[in-house]
Amino acid sequence: MKCPRCEQMIRPAQVTERESRGLDVHFRCPHCQARLGVNGRATRAKLMGFVLLLSGSGVMLWGPAPAWIFGLMVCLAGGVLAFSARRRELRLQWLDKPAAKRKN
Repeated sequence: MKCPRCEQMIRPAQVTERESRGLDVHFRCPHCQARLGVNGRATRAKLMGFVLLLSGSGVMLWGPAPAWIFGLMVCLAGGVLAFSARRRELRLQWLDKPAAKRKN
């Protein structure tokens, strides 16, 4: 993961201060102490994609013979959803970002 404030890489082992509410995780950057958060919606989408991937493969393996096409489509949709959500999940949100100044 990369901190959006100081642009340094953060390994999960470096994080000591962590707070989680469901799938939303908040922590501090060990380098600059900025409060960061993992996108909870992306985590939910990743889990849903993984479930679709498993259910589609189950239909392909144990379903009736003509159902493998439907299972393949569900597998592909689940894989694309899980992959794209994982990429979005890796981008951290800077939670205590100062407000932008307005130009008058």
